[in-house]
Amino acid sequence: MTLDSRLATVVDAARSKKAFRIRLVDVKDIASFTDIFAFMSGGSDRQNRAIAEAIEDALKAAGEHPISREGEANGNWVLLDYGNLVVHVMDEETRRHYNLEGLWSAGRELELPAEVHPASEARP
Repeated sequence: MTLDSRLATVVDAARSKKAFRIRLVDVKDIASFTDIFAFMSGGSDRQNRAIAEAIEDALKAAGEHPISREGEANGNWVLLDYGNLVVHVMDEETRRHYNLEGLWSAGRELELPAEVHPASEARP
């Protein structure tokens, strides 16, 4: 199964800001308020905000705007709500503490696209 272009855009934007532990979980059969959760981590509050901003900018370029954005002031957990997609950008401590992935473990994990490296980084 290939990832739809919208989710690929989210993953590419997150990777562009060095997000790590990216996971996409399909919860449409078990949640009434969204279809997909995107979970990812940044190394600092500043990086979390940069990741969220990159995702928001990439989706805006595709004509999508979030219904709401929360957590910007603190930065340890930034949430972008697109209705059927909810993006969580968290530091590792917050991610462990709230364990949202554990709460939604009945969801189906989606495979991420392979990382594409610029030709200058390619190895022979």
